[in-house]
Amino acid sequence: MPPSFQQASDWLFGLQRFGVKLGLEKISHLLAVLDDPHRSFVSCHIAGTNGKGTAAAAADAVIRAHGVRCGLFTSPHLVTLRERARLDGAKVPERFVTGWVRRHRDYVEQERVTFFEVITALAFDWFKQAGARAAVVEVGMGGRLDATNVLAPAACLITSISLEHTRFLGGTLAEIAAEKGGIAKAGVPLVCGENRSEALAAIRAQARRAGAQLRLFDDEVRWQTLAMDALGSRLSYQSPGLLLEDARLPLIGDQSARNCCLGIRVAELTLEGMGITAQPEKTVAALADLCWPGRFQRITGPGGAELVLEVAHNPAAASSLRQNIEQIYPGRKALFVVALAGDKDYTYFLEHLLPVAGGFIFPAVDFGHGDTRSGAAAPEILAAVADELSGGELKVQVCAGIAAALQLVRGEDRPVVITGSFHTVGAAMNELGIEP
Repeated sequence: MPPSFQQASDWLFGLQRFGVKLGLEKISHLLAVLDDPHRSFVSCHIAGTNGKGTAAAAADAVIRAHGVRCGLFTSPHLVTLRERARLDGAKVPERFVTGWVRRHRDYVEQERVTFFEVITALAFDWFKQAGARAAVVEVGMGGRLDATNVLAPAACLITSISLEHTRFLGGTLAEIAAEKGGIAKAGVPLVCGENRSEALAAIRAQARRAGAQLRLFDDEVRWQTLAMDALGSRLSYQSPGLLLEDARLPLIGDQSARNCCLGIRVAELTLEGMGITAQPEKTVAALADLCWPGRFQRITGPGGAELVLEVAHNPAAASSLRQNIEQIYPGRKALFVVALAGDKDYTYFLEHLLPVAGGFIFPAVDFGHGDTRSGAAAPEILAAVADELSGGELKVQVCAGIAAALQLVRGEDRPVVITGSFHTVGAAMNELGIEP
């Protein structure tokens, strides 16, 4: 009897016992067994610390708007691993996942292929079998040795560089930038949204070494947020080949707008590689319909409380979150519900939120299915840090889980921001019955 989707999903997550092993050997061998599905579609490869998911979603939307059947591979997921692979906006079917696991589990276990390598191969195999002409692929971690770096893309993008995953990628901006710059390929345009000298020098070196065409986003593109409200933004965009005078974007914040513009640019170049010229009206329509859950997503919660779901999980993202709160809720303080991974810089994360914080709730959240298996920071530790940062002036609470946190904020008249990780937001979505 074939496994159920839940059994297949549990088996896939069980592969995390093989750990995180950066390198291309095992993924290359697995793809060879599958007849190299990644060679069957034109690809767009996206790396970066923050913003790569939003940029990937925008690139996918723009490519699809031009009549191209397009896959989208992102990580991590919020509620179900099916979110990681989408084709024309639809999640990978349960039956494909279960069938794939049944056919390939013996090989995977024998070769000790890791969770992320398997999910990557599964997605590429589905894209091929379902007839994708293109795919937008987000790097899992780093770039140079990430499983997705088997691609021979039409275009690449690096969104931004910050300190992250330092035990895997290195302890300086330059080291991390060099790892992310490792997606550069000979003759392939590499759009770079990072402009700080230390990181940019490392990316330049990688591009030069690979023979890639380095394209500095801020030199090639002029964009501007024209207006912003609680429903989204309006922006203008001008690149060498595309002009958008007034495009509506249902995402909030200047950083989200910039990330979408990065996605537009790499989509232009990917389409160009397919012999297609990006059209303004199709691009505007794609942006207007863009949906990317967990990015300053505003919903009504228990007792009418206004909830904001935000996957920010490092200090740079926390800074952007604070700016969004200041713009959407001027003069108001937010109540933060926060759970963070233990390997994050949670002191600086909380410090960035402090100017707009009216209180903190730290729930215990299960991080058991984290891609890097870092585990959650203890709520009591986070509470002690928040209490010290605020000088004891803010109310700081610890609770048993997201369900308990949602009860604590029932009827709250302040905006309630649930943030700190994909796991935190995903747990809230699951509790609230939201399917991303």
